[in-house]
Amino acid sequence: MHFADLTWEDLRDWAGDRVVGRGKSYTGRVADVRVTAAGTLLAWVEGSHRYATLVSRTAKGKLRSTCSCPYGEACKHAVAVILVYLDAEKNKQKTPPAEPGDERLTILAGLDDEPDAAPAASAAARAGRADEAVRKHLKGLSKTALVHFLLEERNVVPELRQQLADKAELAQGNVAKLVAATRREIENAARKPGWTDHWRDECHIPDYSRVKQRLENLLAAGQADAVVALGACLMERGIQQIEQSHDEGETGMEIAEAMAVVFTAVGKSSMTGAQRLLWEIDLRLQDDYSIFDGLDGPVDAGKSGRADWSLVADALAGRLAKMPEYPAGTKIDFTAKHIREHILRWLLRALEHAGRHAEVIPILERETSQTACYVELVQKLTEAGRTDEAHAWAQRGFSATLADAPGIAWRLEEQLRELAARGKNTPLVAAYRALEFFDKPSAARYALLEKAAVKAGVWEAIRNPILVYLETGRRPDVAPVAPAQKKGKPARKTSPPEPTMPAWPLPAIALPIRNKDAWWPCFPDAATLVDIAIKEARHDDALRWYAALRRPGRLGTDSVGEKVAQAVQVSHPDQALVIWKELVARATAYANPTAYETAGGYLKNIMGVCERTKQTAAWHAYLDELRQQNRRRPRMMDVLNSLEGRRTPILR
Repeated sequence: MHFADLTWEDLRDWAGDRVVGRGKSYTGRVADVRVTAAGTLLAWVEGSHRYATLVSRTAKGKLRSTCSCPYGEACKHAVAVILVYLDAEKNKQKTPPAEPGDERLTILAGLDDEPDAAPAASAAARAGRADEAVRKHLKGLSKTALVHFLLEERNVVPELRQQLADKAELAQGNVAKLVAATRREIENAARKPGWTDHWRDECHIPDYSRVKQRLENLLAAGQADAVVALGACLMERGIQQIEQSHDEGETGMEIAEAMAVVFTAVGKSSMTGAQRLLWEIDLRLQDDYSIFDGLDGPVDAGKSGRADWSLVADALAGRLAKMPEYPAGTKIDFTAKHIREHILRWLLRALEHAGRHAEVIPILERETSQTACYVELVQKLTEAGRTDEAHAWAQRGFSATLADAPGIAWRLEEQLRELAARGKNTPLVAAYRALEFFDKPSAARYALLEKAAVKAGVWEAIRNPILVYLETGRRPDVAPVAPAQKKGKPARKTSPPEPTMPAWPLPAIALPIRNKDAWWPCFPDAATLVDIAIKEARHDDALRWYAALRRPGRLGTDSVGEKVAQAVQVSHPDQALVIWKELVARATAYANPTAYETAGGYLKNIMGVCERTKQTAAWHAYLDELRQQNRRRPRMMDVLNSLEGRRTPILR
């Protein structure tokens, strides 16, 4: 057996970070791990079905796996098997050998026959061959032998026992009994929330496979309406469970797999077309966790005509009319607003599908006071060619939402800029870019402003005032306001007036300016000045502003230091080394495995600079110093070892 020296890097290189993460959460589903005579790992893994999984490692250390799941190769089930085996080895637990006639080997027979085929295609081909062999065998049995075989096997395979029991109940017409049993399965699956503990590599993921199977049995028996009714119960209990779970969405995925059967049942139910649409809309109105984003229902089926959508629109408009309206200036309850917004979006969608386009803009105009749907209104007005109205509503909406909903306000400002661009008013476009930059300075917004200002022919005139603003906080587009003098008191002596700024060459914008007391302005804005200096390759300025930024006691400068060091490592290698060493020291000040990995990235950069500048001796001396400082930290020693080509094994 040669899995013991397997490293996390090997596993990630083979399966990828996402699959490795999913595999960790599946370790609790691995059962009956065995070692074959060839030294491979063989196990059952429970998923939406029970899968047979085989994992091997070549003489050169390359991992290979075959699995009866649709993915087939390098899947989460194979990762889980490896981790369970290594955990057993770590705990000195001997893994038993596989029997030559192990059922799983039969299932997986022929998996390596098509190494070049796509995983899903080869899995389908294997499944077809296996099904044909089983069909041939069963046809050769007498009726008595077949019944005896099924009765024997139902005690071995729980899924088969449930399947046969459900078929028997349905054959006797006991639909109500099976529905009640399915409700109990839902309650059992939803009893405990899902959780994942990455520190201990432990987890509990609720298993909805029995629920899914029973729903499939009911649907196959023509009980689509019963399946839809059970879907409401599944949704209610599932949402409650998800709200309490901490498992990176695994519980939601389990519920979604079961709900996929319900979505299929809706299309076969006795509901009318409009009722089916409303069923899915109501379901998605409850889904605040995006559980069903990957499921296709009546809404996306494309089978509903204008008449059905028109009935849906009328129903949703009726709901909207019954909801309470809040007077202007009243603070609206968040939950009520959230529900109203979602119903409004579905109403608009229904009106579009029904061909009732003329009703959309008037509804949006009425709803601005309740849902702040200014962005949607401006978009529809623009599409209709009513640009003057779009401009007026965008300005009104910006003023109304800037204080309480700045995200909406700045989306409206973006629409105003787009209207200016459509009118080919390049100075006005640059003025909007300047407004965005002054509100939240950043190197990215500086670049966008530069591009717009160059197009408008004013960049040379505004560049220096912009940099002065970042140093002093004095906006060049706003006239300074003289301090108010109290009545009856002589004016106080003040310091000499600041130098007069040159005239701002961009047009004025009739939008309010956000209150600076409401956020974090701090000048000089050294972080942005650093980023701009790096962008313009002014490395001396970048180092100067970084020195101003990292004054004693100031936190959050590590990412800035990393950017500066990366930028100046060729022009100022010694300063880059100083910065990176400071970052390493901060990352290793406390025992934290995640910080050790971060320190490893800094150390690779230091090593690269030392090699380029022929400071190899200084590098090794520094590395020896770090080894001495971290000799009692095995995780940090792993990082240091990796710098010399050593790899970290999973099994310690």
